[in-house]
Amino acid sequence: MPSPYDVIVVGSGPAGGTAARYAARRGLKVLLVDKRKEIGVPVQCGEYVAHNEEIRSIFPDVEGLEDLMAVPYHVREVDTPVIRIWSPKGRRYEVPFKGFTVRRDRMDQGIAAQAVDEGAEIMTETTVVRVHGEEVATNHGTFQGKVVIGSDGPRSTVAKSVGLEWPVSAPAMSATADGDFSNSTDMFFGNLAPGGYAWIIPKAHCANVGLGTWQYFHGNLQSLFDRFVRSRDLEPGKATGGFVPVMGPPPRTVKDNAMLVGDAAGMVMATNGGGNNVAMIAGRIAGLTAADHLLDGTPLDAYETRWRAAVGGPLAQGVRIKRLADRFFGSDRLLEAAMVLIGRRRMARAIRCQRLLLPSAAKVL
Repeated sequence: MPSPYDVIVVGSGPAGGTAARYAARRGLKVLLVDKRKEIGVPVQCGEYVAHNEEIRSIFPDVEGLEDLMAVPYHVREVDTPVIRIWSPKGRRYEVPFKGFTVRRDRMDQGIAAQAVDEGAEIMTETTVVRVHGEEVATNHGTFQGKVVIGSDGPRSTVAKSVGLEWPVSAPAMSATADGDFSNSTDMFFGNLAPGGYAWIIPKAHCANVGLGTWQYFHGNLQSLFDRFVRSRDLEPGKATGGFVPVMGPPPRTVKDNAMLVGDAAGMVMATNGGGNNVAMIAGRIAGLTAADHLLDGTPLDAYETRWRAAVGGPLAQGVRIKRLADRFFGSDRLLEAAMVLIGRRRMARAIRCQRLLLPSAAKVL
């Protein structure tokens, strides 16, 4: 067995790469493994990042965003100042929200490079098959890590191995369509994406197009995707699919010497599907907590407390709003009426996972 590592991070997305970066910065011996041949490929993401200004308003206790978000800003493509929300009947609600799009593969690769610059090691084409205590079994042998960080998606092998719950997730599919698009991010609701929404997110001379569904869809996702792109006269390339957390984090994200972060921990804003910013915020907390644990004796459970204090409140509020919205998603007629009632201002609050303040739902929200 190779010499032991202080930290083994499984999965090199934004959460895992960031965790490895900050753990290595503290002088720990860190191994970052990823099952893919090329980090970030294929892209399975809407490739959208919220502006630091928006993140400060949503998560006011989070500091140091300039250092944390250096790579996403370096690979930014198109600034998107507005999110346009489309009702089933085609009503448009324009919500000011500052964000930008990225090439997600370049972003993941850039964050991993930061981790290497801080001293971490990377192994690609390395699939983790089981974690047992400090032993991490892979297709390239077994490695030993005092702390294991699972950033390996909503169907996490790390979570399954240590007995932590998977987050509730739903299928999604996306592709790139060439062309010139506006600088608005479009979200389409209704039976074209039952229980979820479809999107067109502009990039440089192209757009990320896709959709995600939830409890009201029981058919073929590819056929649903094809129908959506035809309805918008789009000709995307090959689509890739996966699962996206939709109902927030599970009750626990720490057990024994293992922590979960990013999609593995359900860290997605339930009202808008955004996860890149939260994944990196929590990834930094995971990496630094691993260092505090190994260098200073801080209990690893401190990670649970720290990330929930930083981002847990808005994530939980987003889940409450989504549960309310799910009551209307089964019917385009009811959904249309609900969107008219909520209006643009409350939609803006929902996008930010903020309390809607609807009188009829005050006790719920």
